[in-house]
Amino acid sequence: MQLNKTLVTCSFLLLAARAQADDGIDRMTLADMRLALNKGDITSEQLVRHYLDNIRANNHQGRNINALVTLNEQAIEQARQWDAERAKNPEAKYPPLAGIPFVVKDNFDTAGLVTSGGSYVLRSSVPSQDAFTVKKLIDGQAILLGKANLSELAASFGWFGYSSFGGQTLNPRNTRRDASGSSSGSAASVAAAFAPFALGSDTSGSIRAPASVTGTVGFRPSLGLISRSGIIPLSLTFDTGGVITNSVLDQAIVLDAIKGQDKSDPATLDLAADTIQFEPALNRSSLQGKTIGVITNFKGANPEVDAVFRTAQQTLGQRGAHVVSIELPKAFETLWSDVLGPVGESEFKPQFERYLATLGPSQPRTLARFLDLAKKNQADNAAHGMNPARLAGLEAVSNTTGTDSPQYISILSRKIPQLRAQLMDIMKKNQVDSLFFATINCPASVVHGVTDDSYLCNAGDTYASSYIASATGFPEITVPAGTIKGNLPVGVSFLGGYGEDAKVVSYGYAFLGR
Repeated sequence: MQLNKTLVTCSFLLLAARAQADDGIDRMTLADMRLALNKGDITSEQLVRHYLDNIRANNHQGRNINALVTLNEQAIEQARQWDAERAKNPEAKYPPLAGIPFVVKDNFDTAGLVTSGGSYVLRSSVPSQDAFTVKKLIDGQAILLGKANLSELAASFGWFGYSSFGGQTLNPRNTRRDASGSSSGSAASVAAAFAPFALGSDTSGSIRAPASVTGTVGFRPSLGLISRSGIIPLSLTFDTGGVITNSVLDQAIVLDAIKGQDKSDPATLDLAADTIQFEPALNRSSLQGKTIGVITNFKGANPEVDAVFRTAQQTLGQRGAHVVSIELPKAFETLWSDVLGPVGESEFKPQFERYLATLGPSQPRTLARFLDLAKKNQADNAAHGMNPARLAGLEAVSNTTGTDSPQYISILSRKIPQLRAQLMDIMKKNQVDSLFFATINCPASVVHGVTDDSYLCNAGDTYASSYIASATGFPEITVPAGTIKGNLPVGVSFLGGYGEDAKVVSYGYAFLGR
């Protein structure tokens, strides 16, 4: 027994030392990796092994970040195959992400790998095909490392980054804090150097908040730029896929690879994705001479976050931008109760059941059956219990009348178009090129069940500003702006009009200088 313990300890130390020895990889951009792979200075197998070493050292042991729930056991062999192909054709031009590993949130379908949505009920659900964006990456010869944990079925209900399938994800910057939600595992994977980039999904802040609190870059695109096909739906009026990266350059590279029209997702047919090119638009001078509207509605929740936001406004001036203050109408402060909440409650059941219908014969076909299994598991298996509030939320929507209520129809046909027009009118009247605000107005919250008296948040809903992009379908990028006590990152956001994705991303690039 002692021998086994010694071997485990030695193995762990060896893995940690190996990861430390290779830490130059953790500082490489995706462009650096592409160049090194093309030149033969590094192999895909080396990249994959490096990240797998990081994962083995600190995912379920070491720092116990618990960001990943499933690993692709074929990843090393797939990397070797790519290396062999490159050796045969060293002068060939390879796709930008060929041979580069990535992880994907566990609500994206992955052929041959469990897609649980964070639910223990779906622990044996293995899709027959990849989600559209996953397929684009794999067709581009990227290497899937594994699946990232998330708030269960992409809704946190107070337990950010917890799922009955995967447990609790911790924030790599401070493990007493969470990585927000619901793309917590995706953000934590990038922040912990488990992968150079990760796919996530965003409904009401689910990419942007996790990126903000982990010091990474997250982007919610214009609705329709990135396909939702093969992603477990939460509310398709607001759902979108997206990416979390270490830099804006990396963000642009991945966005260029995964955007595009998909006949299975009609929203993508409304946007000419081929006209939006991210990497060519990056310019360190893009803020020069621009007018940025600083939103004042969401201040006062945390003095340290407010201080970082004030410094960020000074940075805008240093980058050559002119700053003006804008207070949005009160309607933009109540978007959850007025728009996102009612629509989500109407849409979840029919859309979730449509997804369930695509699964194998052993999986539940209805929300009622799903709930039966979830409640049975809740009673039988405490180790994989669902957040009680999440379970109650599912029960509440199980009896909804669906998408034929007058309120739902009014919100989609009148309220949302009015909000879009109103926001564009505000930007036009103030002659601003982008809106600017703290991504969320409080730092990462304390992990459920953990005590941390240093947490301070005087906000009813720290996600309130995130709902603007969600409700309008407009693009928003969050970039790191500073770090406060407890090694807690704070992000700031640029938001633009529909289709202005490349411009918004370029502003983030100019702000950071990378």
